[in-house]
Amino acid sequence: MAWTIAWDRLRVSDFMVLTLFIVLAGVFVAAVLRGFTGFGFGLAAVPLLSLALPPAQVVPFVVMLQVVVGASGVRGAWYQTDWRAIRGLAPGVLIGIPLGLAILTAFQPNTVRLAIGLIIAASVVLLWRGVRLPPHPSRILTMSVGLLSGVISGLASMGGPPVVVYLLALGHGAAAVRASSIVYFMLSGATSAVAMGWRGLIDREVLLWALAAVPASYAGNWVGTWAFHRAKPHHHRLTALTVLSVLAAVLIVRALAAG
Repeated sequence: MAWTIAWDRLRVSDFMVLTLFIVLAGVFVAAVLRGFTGFGFGLAAVPLLSLALPPAQVVPFVVMLQVVVGASGVRGAWYQTDWRAIRGLAPGVLIGIPLGLAILTAFQPNTVRLAIGLIIAASVVLLWRGVRLPPHPSRILTMSVGLLSGVISGLASMGGPPVVVYLLALGHGAAAVRASSIVYFMLSGATSAVAMGWRGLIDREVLLWALAAVPASYAGNWVGTWAFHRAKPHHHRLTALTVLSVLAAVLIVRALAAG
């Protein structure tokens, strides 16, 4: 009997260690991508962390880390950020996130994935073909992008791609796109955190996981930032478009495969 209890405890302990390793490794990898491109933390972290944690915990966990790491990067990004774009996007995001959360149950998950995947794929094709927006797009267009991003964030916690596509289409240099992305995702993450906290999605366990993962997120972000400052500008754009292309393909295939 004692051997059985000891063996069960050992199995539980091994499982907890494996879970912690997967979580910290997933956070580190996602943070490296975020440090290099200025975005992509949630896009990479959500599927990786879903291997170890319940889906209900993953999204609020990722949102909390986005706010923590994003806040630390705002100072360095401040002077290179396109504040005109951020101000134009903000109202739409503030409206869109609660709206997306409110209508979350009205759509099937696969329908949402397919729609998001097709939107991202079409946008990436246009960017690969060299399509550019004017330096100062209309306020309606900018707010519409923010609204779309906010709604998608509320529906599927994947609201980043529309904003990244928008920033890339403005023709900014890599530093401005990265800086603007860092500021945007910190602000949108804070908005999502407030909405999730109000809905009771951020509990004690989520906060403990976030606290445990902070060192890994900072370490990954440092590595990504180090790589960005040593890469050529076109590497940033190529990486951003590749990440968006892979995401679009995964969402479309997953939605169609599920029927």
